[in-house]
Amino acid sequence: MSVQVSYKKQSILGLVILVIILSAVEGLLRIDDYYNNPCIFITSNIYPEIDYGKQKQMCNDYRDIAYLAGIDRHIEPNQNNGTIHINNFGMRGPDIIQDKPIDTFRIFVIGGSTVYGSGSTSDSTTIPGFLQQFFDNSEMSKKIQVINAGIEGSTSVEEVHRIKNDLIHFNPDIVVLYHGTNDAHLDWNRYTNHETFETTLEKKILFFFQTNLPEYKTPINSIYLINRIMGNTPTNLDNTISETYYKSEHMTERSLLWHDRLEESCKFGNENGFKTVVLLQPVLGTGEKPLTQYEKDFFSGMGGHENTMIYDRFANGLTGLDQHCNVVQDLRNIFDETSEFIYFDNAHMSDFGNEIVSERIFEILKPIVLEEM
Repeated sequence: MSVQVSYKKQSILGLVILVIILSAVEGLLRIDDYYNNPCIFITSNIYPEIDYGKQKQMCNDYRDIAYLAGIDRHIEPNQNNGTIHINNFGMRGPDIIQDKPIDTFRIFVIGGSTVYGSGSTSDSTTIPGFLQQFFDNSEMSKKIQVINAGIEGSTSVEEVHRIKNDLIHFNPDIVVLYHGTNDAHLDWNRYTNHETFETTLEKKILFFFQTNLPEYKTPINSIYLINRIMGNTPTNLDNTISETYYKSEHMTERSLLWHDRLEESCKFGNENGFKTVVLLQPVLGTGEKPLTQYEKDFFSGMGGHENTMIYDRFANGLTGLDQHCNVVQDLRNIFDETSEFIYFDNAHMSDFGNEIVSERIFEILKPIVLEEM
């Protein structure tokens, strides 16, 4: 005699089986991710004093932060994990209020992942984080508030938009633009047409899971697994390339366009009562830094001195900006006397490198702050 199973029981059984399958996939992908998908700062061993588990947490914390790309690139507010806090306005660091307190001098540092803090061990060891510490220790009579407005992958295309449409509402006193590598590297067609800055469907789907089911890691781990299988991971350091990291084609036009965008930001600052500081960021191979063996190998793998010469051409875009910007400085030589391990890739640095850059920025900003106070 056959036993009839009700549709309700069949549905429940089906759901149980589905949950078991999804849980198994989730577990397997987490195991694979832990052992086979380290961040580049882990493979570089730039933090030998930190155990693998802590470094892997840093890696995943950075990766798991939800943000949307586009001309209005932004990070989802109110995110917090082991090493990263995204505040109530989608900026890395402590919560803030939009209306600037009367006794506060407000400094925004804007840029890409080097400002945001890719590879930094905490919010306080990013470039803006260290800068805040330098001001806190300076015993100035006014409260200095340094705000990290960096977002992974952003360029002057998005940042001019953000300054005009977002940061201006926070009444900044100084906006520091820390720029270089992203503007010099972004695909030329995208760099010249911001209408193409659309968030991909893949990113929108991932953003949905990151914001609504943050503990469900299958979507993001699946993407990383597929990228690794396809050979699209940033940790493939075989030092064989078909072209330099920076592309020589259109570099003169690119530097001029970069110049024009920064000039636009500076003019906007002059019109709206805040100072603008433009800094060209150092990258691996610029200046006379004595390179460690890892840095030498990575430098060779991204095109060596030919790559540096292309970046030097891009740097020509700084010419003439001092007519409109309050300070313009080239930081390519900042590590000339530093033999320690600084770069774990073409531009991202250890906490130690961030601290050196922050100290220089502090020296640049201090006279401006004292004059305004």
